[in-house]
Amino acid sequence: MNLTPDQYLIAQKASKEPVFLSGLPGSGKSTTGKAYLELLINNKIPGNKILILVPQKSLGLTYTEFFDSVENYNGSLPTIQTMSGISQKIISLFWPIIANQFDFSNPKQPPTFLNIESAQYFMSKVCEPFFDKNYFSSIKTEKPRILSQILDNLNKSALVGFLHEEISIKLKNSWNKDVKHLIAYDEAQECANAFRNYCYQNNLLDFSLKFEVFTKTIQNSFLIRQFLFTNYDYFLYDNCEEDTPVTHDLVLDWLPHFQSSLIIFDTNAGYRSFLGADPKSALRLGNKCSECIEMHGSFISDEPIQNIISLYKNAIHRQKFSEISELSMKRLSFNHHKFYPDMINIIVEQISEYTHQGIDPGKIAVLAPFISNALRFQLQQRMEEKGIKIISHRPSRSLREESIALGMIAWIKIAYPEFGLVPSIYQLRTALHQAINNIDPIRADLLSRIVLSKNTSNLLRSVDDLRPEMAERITLQAVMQYQQIYTWLSNFQGKKSEVDVFIASFFGELLSQPGFGLHQNYEAAEIIGKLIESMQNFRNNTGFHFKETGENWAQDYISMLENGLISALYLQNWDLPPQDAVYLAPAHTFLMQNRPVEIQFWLDIGNLGWWQRLMQPLTQPFVLSRNWVAGSKWTDIHEYENNQQNLDKLITGLLRRNSGRIILHTAGYNENGDEQAGPLLKATQRILRAYHHQGGVRDV
Repeated sequence: MNLTPDQYLIAQKASKEPVFLSGLPGSGKSTTGKAYLELLINNKIPGNKILILVPQKSLGLTYTEFFDSVENYNGSLPTIQTMSGISQKIISLFWPIIANQFDFSNPKQPPTFLNIESAQYFMSKVCEPFFDKNYFSSIKTEKPRILSQILDNLNKSALVGFLHEEISIKLKNSWNKDVKHLIAYDEAQECANAFRNYCYQNNLLDFSLKFEVFTKTIQNSFLIRQFLFTNYDYFLYDNCEEDTPVTHDLVLDWLPHFQSSLIIFDTNAGYRSFLGADPKSALRLGNKCSECIEMHGSFISDEPIQNIISLYKNAIHRQKFSEISELSMKRLSFNHHKFYPDMINIIVEQISEYTHQGIDPGKIAVLAPFISNALRFQLQQRMEEKGIKIISHRPSRSLREESIALGMIAWIKIAYPEFGLVPSIYQLRTALHQAINNIDPIRADLLSRIVLSKNTSNLLRSVDDLRPEMAERITLQAVMQYQQIYTWLSNFQGKKSEVDVFIASFFGELLSQPGFGLHQNYEAAEIIGKLIESMQNFRNNTGFHFKETGENWAQDYISMLENGLISALYLQNWDLPPQDAVYLAPAHTFLMQNRPVEIQFWLDIGNLGWWQRLMQPLTQPFVLSRNWVAGSKWTDIHEYENNQQNLDKLITGLLRRNSGRIILHTAGYNENGDEQAGPLLKATQRILRAYHHQGGVRDV
């Protein structure tokens, strides 16, 4: 690594004593962390004595890549973990000791760890009687969002460190609007209590209960504390500002047991506050370190970009501008379009122009507050026409939103008629359009109407008796491929297997073969891989329930998927960051990847989503935190100030990860045809007006 003298000195200090290292993104902190690790390895420290703690798995990938280049780990690889991963490991290892300390009905039986999908499934089962009683009629929110917000409240109680029975009290005490809304808080509390009791009865550990059990165990058990605290001698904690107060509590207890440690804090960050991230709590760690060091400057963004950060800070908070540098303004491009499709067309043309100039597509990021299906599809389609690769990443994207997954669900319904689930014409048309090479949607629709049968025991018809003129209209090639699919599915009826095995076989043996629609479609393969993994996790986590009820897990899974329950977070897209493709992502997702780029496109800057947090009627991340003063009311002033601060942090984070140009786009009318003029657009307009009044050339 090419290190500055300061980075090397900090790494040396950290190898001997605890050091708290802070600084803005791009100032070289993580590189210093790698230098610290390299020093330890060069000093023959065994890898299994080194712990690297990160708040989210994606933030540890930079260290995974670093170790890929290291030849010798002195016996074993260092451990890269989140506190969630550590807690699961400890609970699994010491379950016989832990179980009797809590109210689990079957302490002698091993626990089942729930992921997001299975937790929402059981939450749905628990809440069903409450929905039947017309609970949550006072709010207008879809059922999946209600379930996810109840789970989120439970998670906050565990991560912040308060009793889950106090959730509704905290929320009600801060509410200052329509009193009818207070009923929904009480109803959500009832559901949360019922779900927690259900988990105790069935040895289920969702994220919140897992964390709660772990933290209470660590506090009460000397044996487990000693095991954990003596397992590692050297400690690196990166992005501690994105972690939670309870994690910081544990690290504060843990620090004296390490021979050396380096704690890295990003100034002006805390992008995961909606998940419990608490930068103020993270600053406590500096009090336990021998030295606190702040890094300045940037290895990514230069002075003109730094000036743009200052301009936006002044514009957002309506402060006076100092002299605006022409050099800075040349880095900023502003494009206004009357209609949304015009904006997309121009963006594609601009990206194409940059790639023709020799800019690597992997150095270009297209960012928006949200990435809708329509935006993603239009950009991908137009970029493919230009021969430019583009990859998108949306961590919270449900499998229901993936057409490939929906197409595969249609084939499952056909292969398992005993489920009593019949695909619609639309679903079968989608499945045929994907599976048959070069068939267009119109012919796929015609074919689906011909072959879909009303016979519930055999949902597909053969095309052996299809009239020649109809076969010619659909095309002989499409008819022949359909017949191959029909034959494969007919043969499958005699050798039934689990649904996830069927998907793997059907895709591997037929749909991905030469001549079929999914041949060499790697994106489809990735989505199907996620679907299989999701199904396997669901089957493993819910097996006991279906043994008791005698119901079929696959039927419930399909119903859950089609009802829009969010799929678990999968890291395939993070594991291999695309180096030769334009990166399309929500702005906050981009920040959590810590990925520097040369050119950023900011889409739809008039959208309120850049400024306004997602409204959640059953939870409130800032009220359910340690920083909230008990009994205070959350007012519109709090909301406004919080949104202002978040926009400031967001802009700073994006620009600190940019080394070249920022190209802004706004549309007079958004995707829904509404006019918009959000705070980011207004801040940009203030900068442009001030530059114009100073006599600047308006070529931005």
